[in-house]
This record gives sequence, C-alpha cells and structure tokens, in this order.
Amino acid sequence: MEFFLAHIYPSLKWVAVLSPLLPFGVGLWLIRKQKDPKFRLMLLYIILGVIAQAAQIITAKLGTTNNLWMNHVYTLIGFSVLAGIFYYSFDKIMLKRTIIFGIVLLCVLNYYDAFITDGLTKMNSVSRVAASVMLIILAITYFYKVANNAKIIYLDRDPMFLLSCAILIYYAGTSMSYAIFNEALAISNDAARICVAINMVLLILFYTSHVFILRRMAA
Repeated sequence: MEFFLAHIYPSLKWVAVLSPLLPFGVGLWLIRKQKDPKFRLMLLYIILGVIAQAAQIITAKLGTTNNLWMNHVYTLIGFSVLAGIFYYSFDKIMLKRTIIFGIVLLCVLNYYDAFITDGLTKMNSVSRVAASVMLIILAITYFYKVANNAKIIYLDRDPMFLLSCAILIYYAGTSMSYAIFNEALAISNDAARICVAINMVLLILFYTSHVFILRRMAA
C-alpha cells in the first residue's frame, strides 16, 4: 500500500483531475449544430466536472485544509443535471414527476448532511449515496423501457442506454466508498486515500464513456 500511495496515487490523481477535459473538448466541437436538450445537459454535466476539478486544484494551491464542502454543492447540481437528461428521455408523466420529486428529496438530504449531521467539512455520505441510488434506479428504469421498445435494435447506438450503463457502473461502484469515507478518514488518511483511489479509477472510466455518449447524441 505504501508503494501505491507514494508512486501510483499521485499520477492517478492527475489523470482523474484531467479526465473531464477530453469529453469537454469533444462536446464543444459537436455543440455547434446541436439543439437537443439532452446533449446540452450532458455537456453541462461535463462542464460542471471541469469546474469541480479546477476548484479542487485551486483550493489545494491556496492551502485550504478542507474543501469537502464543494461535494455538497456538486452532488445536488450534478444529480439534477443527470436527472434532467432522464426527464427528457421518458414519456410518462408519472416518471417525470418522480424525477422532480427526487431532486426535491435530494435538496432536503443535502441540507440534512450539511447542517444537521456531518457538516460542511465532512463528506456528504447520506445525500451522495441517495443520489447514487436514485440514478441507478433511473438507469434500470431506462433499461426496462428499452426492453419493451421493439424499435431499438442496436443498443450501442442508443446514447441513453450507454449513459445508463455508465451510471450503473460508476455510481454502484463509488457509493460504498463514499458511504465509508468518513469512517476511513477517522482511522487514517491512507485509508481515506484508498477510498478516493477507487473513485478516481471509476471517474476516469466514467468520463471516457462520455465521449462515446456525446457522439451518439450528436449522430
């Protein structure tokens, strides 16, 4: 573990920090003729990722001892944008209303995390896991929609199917790490870094998938 934290972890961190730049560049290249709200929301989500990573670098350079408060903001906004993409992908009014309710519920949980339990200086475990669970449910719901749609033959050409797969892998993989992060940090900084390392690997794969998703949305 010492070798990993000393030699691999720093490089992995920079790759994860820079990972949103690739889909960001692709999105800017493709946006010229795109009016699809799903494409624009997808690009907005990537832009939020770029801003979040830049903010972490800036706060670290400024010597900030704790920047975990940014997770509270990013969790809510990021979930809302992804939920908005699913909002435009479903036709049933009940599903659309459920998505709006999910956003409101996450606002309440985020407030609970920030001001009642963990506080702004700790990882927002409850709201982060809740956002992951709700996004996983939305992804599975879309799988059910695709399974009952005979018009969709080639799943790899459906951008929402690709996005649902990416969400399922990323959020299912990271939810446990976020859930135990505060406990790991209480044990040692190295234990917390292992949790972060798992998230960074999945984050790199997640943003890489966005390149293919954007291209399918623009097709």
